[in-house]
Amino acid sequence: MPTILSRLIALVFRVAAVAIGVLITVGLLLLGVVLMAALVVWSVLRGRRPQIRRFRIDPRQPFGGFTRREPAGEVVDVEVREVRTPPPRLDP
Repeated sequence: MPTILSRLIALVFRVAAVAIGVLITVGLLLLGVVLMAALVVWSVLRGRRPQIRRFRIDPRQPFGGFTRREPAGEVVDVEVREVRTPPPRLDP
C-alpha cells in the first residue's frame, strides 16, 4: 500500500512532466511563429513579396491528396517514336 509521501512524490513528478511538455510545446510553437515572421521580414527587406502557396484537397485521392496549384505553363509537342525492347540477357 503506497504511503501518502510516495503518492505526493508521484503527483509532483506527474505535474512536472506535464508542465515540461506544455513548455516544450509552447516553445516550439513560438519558435515557428518567430521563424515565419523573420522570413516575411527578410523577403520584404529584399524587395520581394512573400510567396503564399495555396494547397487544394483532391477528394479523388486517398487520404485527401494534397496537391499544389501550379501554373499550367507552356505546352510542348513531342514526336512519338517506338522504343524496341532489347532481347533478354542471360546473366552468368
